[in-house]
Amino acid sequence: MLSLAAKEMRSLRGRRMSMVFQEPAAALNPSMRVGDQVAEVAKIHGERSSRAARDAAVNMLERAGIHDAAARSRAYPHQLSGGQRQRVMIAMALLLKPALVIADEPTSALDVTVQAQILTLLATLQRESGTAVLLITHDLGVVAEACSRALVMNAGKIVESAPVTQLFKSPAHPYTAELLRAVPKLVVPA
Repeated sequence: MLSLAAKEMRSLRGRRMSMVFQEPAAALNPSMRVGDQVAEVAKIHGERSSRAARDAAVNMLERAGIHDAAARSRAYPHQLSGGQRQRVMIAMALLLKPALVIADEPTSALDVTVQAQILTLLATLQRESGTAVLLITHDLGVVAEACSRALVMNAGKIVESAPVTQLFKSPAHPYTAELLRAVPKLVVPA
């Protein structure tokens, strides 16, 4: 991919791969309604008419768990909760059923209940669309819940790659072992 020209990269974005950013409030355009932003993905990358793009956007917002999607599609990002904004980002990323979605800390600013809902939503939409999800996170609880395989990085280099159950049970690299030891343990009073 590093050798691709800008035009070739543009042809990959949206259709073949997409991104869910860590902070949806910063990634969404504050002056555009969220439905228009989702529809724009369909118009630019999916080459759909405005009406078809709008219908696809509302449908995807509904599939992403936005209640009353037709009405909420007319909202601006600041009118939505953090979890709803993240659902909009997920709808945008999965609209064209890309082969790969890169999700950068998609649950970092959310409370644990919404975090679990977002992880469940990603897994459901992933199964339905056949999309691979590359989840970037420092939260080992998220890794344990949402991933089948993990790659551990230290100083920008991959130091370990293993199925999640194997990684948690018997880490092969000292850095991975240290990360796992740093996870807070639940202490139940006697």
